[in-house]
Amino acid sequence: MSGDIDTRPELADYLNRVRAALADLPPEELAEVMEDVEPHVTEVFGEAESAEEVTRRLGTPEAYAAELRAAGGYPPPTAATPGDRRRTWRGRYVFWMTGLTVGVAAATGLSTVEGYSAERFGALVVFGFLLIPGLWLVFSGGVRRSDIETLPEYGLARKLGKSALATLPDKPVAYLVSLRPAWWLIRIVLLALGFLAALESRSSGLVIILGLIGLLVWGGARVRTDRRLLLVMVPANAFVVGLAVALASAAVSGADRGNAYYPTGYSQSGLTYDGSHLANVYAVDAEGKAIPEFYLYDEEGKPLNVYRPSCDTHYGESTEHRNRFPLPRVDYQAGVCRERADLPFMPLPPISGSVTTTAPTTTTPTGPAPTTTTAPPATTTPPVTTTPPVTTTTQ
Repeated sequence: MSGDIDTRPELADYLNRVRAALADLPPEELAEVMEDVEPHVTEVFGEAESAEEVTRRLGTPEAYAAELRAAGGYPPPTAATPGDRRRTWRGRYVFWMTGLTVGVAAATGLSTVEGYSAERFGALVVFGFLLIPGLWLVFSGGVRRSDIETLPEYGLARKLGKSALATLPDKPVAYLVSLRPAWWLIRIVLLALGFLAALESRSSGLVIILGLIGLLVWGGARVRTDRRLLLVMVPANAFVVGLAVALASAAVSGADRGNAYYPTGYSQSGLTYDGSHLANVYAVDAEGKAIPEFYLYDEEGKPLNVYRPSCDTHYGESTEHRNRFPLPRVDYQAGVCRERADLPFMPLPPISGSVTTTAPTTTTPTGPAPTTTTAPPATTTPPVTTTPPVTTTTQ
């Protein structure tokens, strides 16, 4: 029976309107009434050829609900009480927060075509926290299903959704419906591909993707028996759909780059050294620090212009002639073009012991050079004591 409701939107809409008209009944009594009503209405829909025929036989959902109310001896619907108004606003919070989270999740999945940085998941994390109060309201009984289905915006959303679905070709829709039994596996595979791409780019976004994988594995089977889990499963599915589009776009752009045409004789750098092409040129100062920007010229003052690779968000990889160095390194990760300005090596300052130095030259005057006399080595001898002569006088 539930299969008929899922495959016939007009049947589900009729039953939802009946349930909304009886929303003031106690939850247990409402469940009993709907348990008896659904088989009968489903049978009438099976016999009728159109929704108009069902309305002719049963009346509008509101009129049919009034008959059920009278037959069961239930009092007529009363005016809304403050408690009912609170439940309405709670239901509105759950509805809008779930819808916004679905939109943000889909947009986040699409944005992964540009990379898996944590900043791209920021909005999804914020709305995920804002959805937590709604989950608490639903699981604690603060918001019932009828509180959401009676909202005017809910009815409008269902109407727009059915109209959009009706515009799609029948064959693709039937094919997607046939994939529903394996949809949980497809979701896991897509998230696994996204996880590998985030892992390759070393992004912290892989933590969120890993959490979504765990959520889908845990809730995939439980959502069939507990429809309250739709509040988290629908946003997770929306992210997977956006991620699938992003992965497909990255695959197509990667194939286009592989088939790109380059002119004959194209050289990435245009510079050679000892007969070998140079992919790049780097310069460091005397302390081994990289010079972030410099320009090359030949002996005649002409700039040495080479192809300068760069990333363009609209056309993938683009080039231009420049003589500014070092050239950026164009790196593709997960279909995303990035320009890297870091050095591919660690420059070290010159080691004094391994560098040959030249002694400074001393300039001498042109006049006559002074004569330098080399003194002989001094010999030290003991001093000689001299005795003066003695003179003798004779008287």
